[in-house]
Amino acid sequence: METTVSAQTRDVVNEFLKRMEEGDVPGVVALFAADAHWEIPGDPEIVPWAGRRTVAGIPDFFQTMNRLTVRELFEIERVVVDRPNAVLIGRGRVAVRSTGKAIDTPFAVDIVVNAEGRISRFYMFEDSWGVALAMRP
Repeated sequence: METTVSAQTRDVVNEFLKRMEEGDVPGVVALFAADAHWEIPGDPEIVPWAGRRTVAGIPDFFQTMNRLTVRELFEIERVVVDRPNAVLIGRGRVAVRSTGKAIDTPFAVDIVVNAEGRISRFYMFEDSWGVALAMRP
């Protein structure tokens, strides 16, 4: 039987994915704790959406992705929940507008949901080398 904490985490992650699918950026941001840690490792000079962000900077992530890429696939294959922790495993594919190159990468997202039911950590792992190569002319 799932613990109450695990159930809360699963509910928050499901709501996060729903809002992402709908393109509801304000709704996505509302799921985060005010002091949340957001990070996608990489060099922001090469990959402008990479790096650390405050909650206030999360909308810029989506704006930058939409401006620089065309989304072709965002697929979640598995969600693993263990109390406040969740890991999303999936695959993403975008076309880079400036280079015409494709970024096709598996990814994992490490999410932590705090006791108040807010996302306090979002850490995305992807093929950062492949992403950087696709961004270069």
